[in-house]
Amino acid sequence: MIAKVEPLTPARALRGPFDYLLAGALEGCGVGTMLVVPFGSRRLLGVVVGVAERSELPPGRLVEPLAALEADVPPELVRLGLWVAQEYVSTPARGLALVLPPGTGTGTGRRMAARRSLAASITEAGRQALGGGVRLGERQQAALQALEGHPRRVSALARDTGCDHGGLRRLEKRGFVCLEQALEESRRPVLRGVGAAGAVSGLTEPQQEALDEVVRRMDAPAGTDCRLLLRGVTGSGKTEVYLRAVAAALDRGRSAIVLVPEIALTPQTASRFIERFGDSVAVLHSRLSAR
Repeated sequence: MIAKVEPLTPARALRGPFDYLLAGALEGCGVGTMLVVPFGSRRLLGVVVGVAERSELPPGRLVEPLAALEADVPPELVRLGLWVAQEYVSTPARGLALVLPPGTGTGTGRRMAARRSLAASITEAGRQALGGGVRLGERQQAALQALEGHPRRVSALARDTGCDHGGLRRLEKRGFVCLEQALEESRRPVLRGVGAAGAVSGLTEPQQEALDEVVRRMDAPAGTDCRLLLRGVTGSGKTEVYLRAVAAALDRGRSAIVLVPEIALTPQTASRFIERFGDSVAVLHSRLSAR
């Protein structure tokens, strides 16, 4: 089999795909597999964007990839990255970099790893100590009370109760708390609603016609051109059509991406989607930190 590989490089003059021979353990590689490939005197990271039975190059000129990474990219994201590159007159490498894990694109950013921090949890002895009969400082007692519900990060616990790292270590020696390194949960950006709440009781006739057409395209057979352009003046109700179209996609077991033209509009738009869909909404933009 032949893998067609796009090398991940910022050089605009270098774009593929380039053919590599898949043999041995790499024969099972498919679209989305990330490979380390030889390229002249260099080694480059590349993404498989297609596979073929044969190559236009003579067999003697085909070389094999050096290794395959454990991480790969879903084929639909590969198609999305290539579409972005074509639509916005960029290179395939830059388009693919948008859908790759942090640190694996054309930039120089380091790969992000899960962050760990010291966490505290109350023990059974600690719960009994809260019942009385044990001498506790005011801050130590506040820390144990705060831990009754669930474990807490030590830094947050110290901020809320005043019981610092040293105080928690003393509680640990007495067997009242357990301190251990734990994975931090991913942070979600804080979004505050902007403007008046958009309560909608029903759709207007034009809105319903637009939504019906969107849903009809969702259910169209594979290969159907499903692109649509929704035109409407400000305040005509386009966002409500988007909201209901997203709901229709979710009902069909699909997902949806909503693009906002300006970061400043994110709170206004995202708050409406979060109000409708809750924690299933993720917000991504260039001002977010890597974590």
